[in-house]
Amino acid sequence: MLENKIILRSVYKVTRCWMEPATNPATGRFPSSVRKVNNQGEQMLSDEDRKSGQYFISSSDVIEIYDGKEFDLDDEVDAAWWESIRYSKKIAQDRSEKDKFGNYIVDGSAKRYGTAEFYVERPGLESKIRNTRKRDIHEAKSYIYQDTDSGRQQKVRLLGNPMLGLPDSDVEDYLVGIAEKNPILITELYTGSDTHLRLFLLDAMDKRAIYNKDKLFYYGDNIPLGATDSAVINFFKNPDNKRITDMIKREVYPEYNTPEVQTIDRLTEADIAGKKVTTKK
Repeated sequence: MLENKIILRSVYKVTRCWMEPATNPATGRFPSSVRKVNNQGEQMLSDEDRKSGQYFISSSDVIEIYDGKEFDLDDEVDAAWWESIRYSKKIAQDRSEKDKFGNYIVDGSAKRYGTAEFYVERPGLESKIRNTRKRDIHEAKSYIYQDTDSGRQQKVRLLGNPMLGLPDSDVEDYLVGIAEKNPILITELYTGSDTHLRLFLLDAMDKRAIYNKDKLFYYGDNIPLGATDSAVINFFKNPDNKRITDMIKREVYPEYNTPEVQTIDRLTEADIAGKKVTTKK
């Protein structure tokens, strides 16, 4: 599979070098594909190693690296070699990788040169990531385009940027701009199971049924609901708080507290969005 192929690219395009296995800087140990050698240069294998049939790289082995050097991770030998050298300081895992100080490993900084002479190119994986992101953006935009004017107004409200009085084209353009930068956020707004509860909280705060005092959300005569929006949502979802949650719903949505509506508990996301509720008579 193309996604399982790794190509090493040289920063200078003409560099060739011989590379030995490198230890993992996080552990100070060689990767699992590498075995140390004895005084005779023989691999020091355990009985378990021999029984495994696995291909091992000797710690004293060397491999030639150059621009365009390819490792097929579906091939046992290639995979073992790549694992053995991947932690070399001469190899950056990505063209834009940075060290712990924020300096580019390949290009360095204004004060110092980079330490890596090669960087990893993953053609299959990189194209897959790009395609996945394009699909995510397409999906997020589809939700926006298929929504109603009022629905889009609700979404910008949930994003903390109510756009009352502005034309729907402006609202749509704003949401599309977010979708292109953070498609998962938009998709979550449309598909998240808590969206209707977040709208409920905003409506309750607009009608001052729920208020914030001393960094806590309250209902009624100082009934604490939580310190954050998420905490209040969890309060709503807790079955032990159903009676209080129903009281808030009746206060916020009095149109549902009528004989024609059998119970406020049957409110759905569609109901909160303003759609008409009908019951059998």
